[in-house]
Amino acid sequence: MLTEKKSESNFVTVECLLAFDKDEGKERVLSTMRKFSSMVRFAYKRLMEGAERKELKKLLSRKYGINVRYSEGAILLAQQALESCVDRGQSPKKLVFGSRKLFEQLKKKHLTGKKRDELRQKWEERRYGVLYSRGGKIKRGQSKPQACQSEQSMASAD
Repeated sequence: MLTEKKSESNFVTVECLLAFDKDEGKERVLSTMRKFSSMVRFAYKRLMEGAERKELKKLLSRKYGINVRYSEGAILLAQQALESCVDRGQSPKKLVFGSRKLFEQLKKKHLTGKKRDELRQKWEERRYGVLYSRGGKIKRGQSKPQACQSEQSMASAD
C-alpha cells in the first residue's frame, strides 16, 4: 500500500510496504536501509560535535561506501532530528533512534519470550527500517528506487 504526502517544500513522501520477488533484492534493500540508518546516527553525532556538512558528506560516503545522495539525505535527517530536539527544549544527547517509548519498554526486565521478541522486532524496524531517497530537479526525481502498487494491494484498498 502506497501512502503519498505532499509537504509545503515540494517534497513528496511515500510510505509503503515493500514486497520482493527474490530474496536477493530484499537483502540488498535491507542492507541499504541498515547502512542508511547507521549513517543518520553517525551524522547526528558528528553534527553534535560541530562537524561541517561538506566534510561530513565525504566522510559518510567513504566510510559506508554508498552514494553521495544517501550521505546528503542522512545529514539532512540528522540535522532535522537535532533541530527538533533543540526546538522542543530536549537534550540532543538523549535522543533515542527508533522510539524512546519502545526502547524503555525493552529495558524492563519483566518482558520475556515471544512478547519481548515482538517488541524488539518492532523497535528494530523503527530504528533500522528507514530509507530516504531524493532526486534532483533536473532529473525529475530519483531514478533508482521505484515504487509501484500491485493489483492485489489495489483490490484490498477498495
